[in-house]
Amino acid sequence: VPSPAMQGQCYEGTVKVFRGSFGFLDCEEVAGKHGGRDTFLHKRDVNSVPAVGARVAFTLGVDDKGNPKALQATCVGEAKQPGKKPAAKKLEEGDASVPRVNRAALMLFRGPEVLVLREHKEGQLRWSDIGGKVEEGEDFLDCALRELKEETSGFLSEASLALLIEGLRHRYGGAAGCEPAPAELVTLSKTGKRPQQMAVFTMD
Repeated sequence: VPSPAMQGQCYEGTVKVFRGSFGFLDCEEVAGKHGGRDTFLHKRDVNSVPAVGARVAFTLGVDDKGNPKALQATCVGEAKQPGKKPAAKKLEEGDASVPRVNRAALMLFRGPEVLVLREHKEGQLRWSDIGGKVEEGEDFLDCALRELKEETSGFLSEASLALLIEGLRHRYGGAAGCEPAPAELVTLSKTGKRPQQMAVFTMD
């Protein structure tokens, strides 16, 4: 149960994802005391719609289920704008300066709702995204789509699955004459021998 003492305090976090009217903030201090959960952010509670990667200051509240949510939020730092890309650096084996993407996942939205998986693990009910570990040499999008096929088997029709895959490949694989959209990279761990990241592909 979240500590009431944390409510009303001010924190700062980074926008992890924001689609439509809501998103989530990455705030280590809040996550550490709320079972690792990200902080929910609705556009009505922030002074302007933030971009992924932007820094946001907020007052902590909780929803009816005790999950952390941001109130009276203010954007205090803009996300880095895309510009000229630096020259590619050849990664040496064991190079710890560049994060390793070891997981790929999908975030499928329908209005304010997002599709997640419910599973029993280690005696507890848990919610998770649709995703999994990237195999050696596997493309990030291919990994996410493979996990989509495996994890939605039984509750998504073949027609719905085919439509989703077509839309995701069109957006992120690049259609004829179109530049493919980049995946959002979310940092999972900043510690250890090498930082770990997850490639997230979203679809409204």
